[in-house]
Amino acid sequence: MRLDDLKLFITVVQLGSFTAAANALDLPRANVSRRIGELEKYLNAQLFFRTTRKLRLTQHGEIYYRELQKVVEGIENAQEALYQLDDKPVGKVKIGILPDSDEAIEPILTKFQQIYPEIELEVRLCQNSYQGIYEQGLDLAFHVGQLQDSSFVARHITKIGRFLLASPKYIEQYGQPETVEDIASHRCICYRWPDGTLEDVWHFADCSIKVLPKLSSNSTNFVRRSMIAGQGISFLPLLLAVNAMENGELVQVLPEYQSTTEDFWLLYPNRHGISHATRLLIDHLLEEIPKII
Repeated sequence: MRLDDLKLFITVVQLGSFTAAANALDLPRANVSRRIGELEKYLNAQLFFRTTRKLRLTQHGEIYYRELQKVVEGIENAQEALYQLDDKPVGKVKIGILPDSDEAIEPILTKFQQIYPEIELEVRLCQNSYQGIYEQGLDLAFHVGQLQDSSFVARHITKIGRFLLASPKYIEQYGQPETVEDIASHRCICYRWPDGTLEDVWHFADCSIKVLPKLSSNSTNFVRRSMIAGQGISFLPLLLAVNAMENGELVQVLPEYQSTTEDFWLLYPNRHGISHATRLLIDHLLEEIPKII
């Protein structure tokens, strides 16, 4: 009986199925089923009622899960105590980042691994931070907007606004808008959300404007590249365009108009046993990200 098999059992219980646990841990489903079967054989006890609809703990499984959580957490705490004595912290952290934010986040993660070269990072794109933490087994993830689930710890990073952006090539060809109302008559590029909603109303602190897009996409990366190519004006968070602005590929249009802002959070499961490596990364992100936004 291995510690990894005990952790696997706990993950299956928490996620509710072999398939979800397999996805979260990047394992074949058959591997998860086999290892749980071997654990049951070792214990000489059935841990789950297996039905086509739902996986449910037996009485033996409930007792074993309850007591096992204490044991596994104790072992992990003991390991962390050893790691913290080491000058070179080790471990693995799985982090979920927002789609197309990698240009801004990657240098921050690179700097972290230069400081802590023995810590392994696994980076995943994550549309929905809450769902991603559950389904992909993430240690932490970014979230923008209102908080929806109080079972997670939420650390506020900063407030993020949006910017009207265009390329110098576009400004040269189509001219500079004089007021925010002029934007409606320009070539606009809009983002389409995963649920199909077209973001064609742009909200500012004192007003909102509705635009008629000449181009739209459900990829902010495509929107950004289209702006750089001179296709039009768009309305993006700085997080998604910081590199293009720094190298002059994009410039701010009407900087005196301030957009409404949203809260930018770092989420992680509400548990005491987060690893030392994860804590170090959380502290690093909270310090570094506000510097670029």
